[in-house]
Amino acid sequence: MRNFFTILIISFSLVNFSGCAVFTEFSSSTSSTVDTVTPDITLNEFVNKRYVAIRNDAANGGGENLDALAQLLGEKDKKAFAQRMKNNFDLIFQGIQKPSEIIVRIESQVILKKG
Repeated sequence: MRNFFTILIISFSLVNFSGCAVFTEFSSSTSSTVDTVTPDITLNEFVNKRYVAIRNDAANGGGENLDALAQLLGEKDKKAFAQRMKNNFDLIFQGIQKPSEIIVRIESQVILKKG
């Protein structure tokens, strides 16, 4: 009888753990679908979450967060984009109230050169 309860407890534990994996896989695939459908929200979310890292990369003239931002903005030449971000650092980042404001500044200051 004791073995029966041990097996029962182990079985319930395994079912619970596998349920988490299924839920994680489902929610991961769901969020990427939403990102694909609404790229503007993805850009805003990325900038809001990674603002400090983007700012640091811009000050240094490059980095993975700045590369990702360039890609989200459709910029083909990531190195040139990073250099323009560094050269226009104050123009882009000075007086920012909320992180997503940098998107408008980047677009309005012709820092983007798609193509």
